[in-house]
Amino acid sequence: MQPAGKAPHASSIFHAPLHHYHTFPIKTQSQNHHSITEWFGLEETLKTVSIQSPAMGKDNFQGITSPSAPSQLALNISRDGASTTLGELRPTPQHPHGPSQGRSQSAGKPGGDGRGFPGRRGRAAAAGPGPPGPGAGSEAAAPPSRSAAGGVGAVPAPPPDRHGEGHLCKRRKRKKMKLLFVIFLMNLLHQHAGKSLRRDGSSLKSFEDIKNEIAGYTNIAKAIIDLAVHGKAQNRSYDRLAVFADTIGPRLSGSKNLEAAIKYMFSALQKDGLENVHLEPVKVPHWERGEEFAVMLEPRNHSIAILGLGNSIATPPEGITAEVIVVASFDELHKRAQEAKGKIVVYNEPFISYGETVQYRLQGAVEAAKVGAVASLIRSIASFSIHSPHTGGQSYQPDVPQIPTACITVEDAEMMSRMSLRGTKIVVHLRMGAKTYPDSLSFNTVAEIAGSKYPEQVVLVSGHLDSWDVGQGAMDDGGGAFISWEALSLIKDLGLRPKRTLRLVLWTGEEQGGVGAKQYYQLHKENISNFDIVMESDAGTFKPSGLGFSGSAEARDIVKEIMTLLQPINATDVYDTADGTDIAYWMRDGVPGASLYNDINKYFWFHHSQGDTMTVQDPNQMNLCAAVWTVVSYVIADMEDMLPR
Repeated sequence: MQPAGKAPHASSIFHAPLHHYHTFPIKTQSQNHHSITEWFGLEETLKTVSIQSPAMGKDNFQGITSPSAPSQLALNISRDGASTTLGELRPTPQHPHGPSQGRSQSAGKPGGDGRGFPGRRGRAAAAGPGPPGPGAGSEAAAPPSRSAAGGVGAVPAPPPDRHGEGHLCKRRKRKKMKLLFVIFLMNLLHQHAGKSLRRDGSSLKSFEDIKNEIAGYTNIAKAIIDLAVHGKAQNRSYDRLAVFADTIGPRLSGSKNLEAAIKYMFSALQKDGLENVHLEPVKVPHWERGEEFAVMLEPRNHSIAILGLGNSIATPPEGITAEVIVVASFDELHKRAQEAKGKIVVYNEPFISYGETVQYRLQGAVEAAKVGAVASLIRSIASFSIHSPHTGGQSYQPDVPQIPTACITVEDAEMMSRMSLRGTKIVVHLRMGAKTYPDSLSFNTVAEIAGSKYPEQVVLVSGHLDSWDVGQGAMDDGGGAFISWEALSLIKDLGLRPKRTLRLVLWTGEEQGGVGAKQYYQLHKENISNFDIVMESDAGTFKPSGLGFSGSAEARDIVKEIMTLLQPINATDVYDTADGTDIAYWMRDGVPGASLYNDINKYFWFHHSQGDTMTVQDPNQMNLCAAVWTVVSYVIADMEDMLPR
């Protein structure tokens, strides 16, 4: 698609395969003033050509005068009241011996012949906007006309037609061809804010044009990086997060702490001068872990550190005392199903990757219950441990009995595995006081910088405000939430306003499966075509290396080019897929998605544990993350075209 206000390159229009373009029924609307076809020497009064498509809405193309060049035609497209000039077309000059038009399109244009063409020998320019003369093709002399300003413009009779009726017929055919050309051209120029012309979603711009457009943001990107990393905003995201985490603490779904956090952020975003700060209500689960206690009774007395898993049921008040069976996999559990009945299953699964190993936390209780176990204890999903249990979500199944479930430390799981392999009997006493309450009212927190040209289109940056009820939730996901806030702050500080709306969303209820984001999606999905990209930072804010990206190959190439703007901080990589519970709904429907890619070597040391505190965060690394997040979101929001899907 050509940027508004620039003439389309001829080769891009006429050499492109016609089947790439939308074709639409044409409607004409007669108006009281001059029409687009008059500029091409046509008789018909055609003020507006409307091109309609159920998917694209209604766009109106209009012919307008080019003030600086009356010999040119400017095409104007309007959508829902917003008008954008697409380009200028030079009309084919009329045959020098053909009849002249007696109507002036623009007032007071020296040398005008009534159709926006330069004046010709033998015709005097009108001194002002005169009344319409004879229709096109009239052989009668045009009478003198008095302008609205009182001036008189003498318009002599046109020269006689030297070629007779045959030549007149040819002229009429030529005029009809011009009308067909206008209609054809308008089909090719069917474009509006953020939309491309081709059915496959690609842009009419060459990739070289897009590269040049992105290169034009080099100085802005440098200014963002300088402000975030070296300037007045240095360490700001870290300092803001420290105050927040130290003041509020952990923020479990449905808790008073989460309620306090949302109120805090609502006020802070307003004080920061952001626009459209508001809360969008959602319902979230409300679970509390209550008192928890575990001890190994045989072969010796040993206190076991545990953290109940989300939504776990409680044990009976007196607790559960049972023998332990230790397994390393679901396969081993199923093979030893007869041994597991009436016992506590301990999973000692090795950490391979979070995506693979987390299945034991999510499904461990269900699989243990299927073979008749009375409880399950899962080795924490952690790549390193200093005797720290890591909590997280788990899911029951409706047709499977619910049993209490908790995570234990890597050290205790490995110790019990060694004992079991030696044939030692292990007995554990477990007591858990977890409670589940009715869903609670919570909120997604939203703030914006409204777009200057396409405000209905959205670039969404986000992190989640809730956390588990241990540590401070500084890493998961305080860092991601606060660099997303910082992106808007940096753009505001630099006095920038992108063409599209930049929207910050701080999700609620992410740790319970993205329940806040799901309700946001249900509320806003009817406008999905206006979401340019959805971005979520939820994997730490350590030293960044680039982005994970999900989208079309064409969009990926554009994002790769945008990432070259981050060469000063060496964060230019684009990885295969974006990751984020809260943006997954949009990505499944084809909206491009991005997630911050950073050094996560230590992320699972602290994930969902008491160790997730401000001590994990590094201010210099957060500065770099904020710079990446801001440059990417701003450039995508400000480019003329949306990312192709």
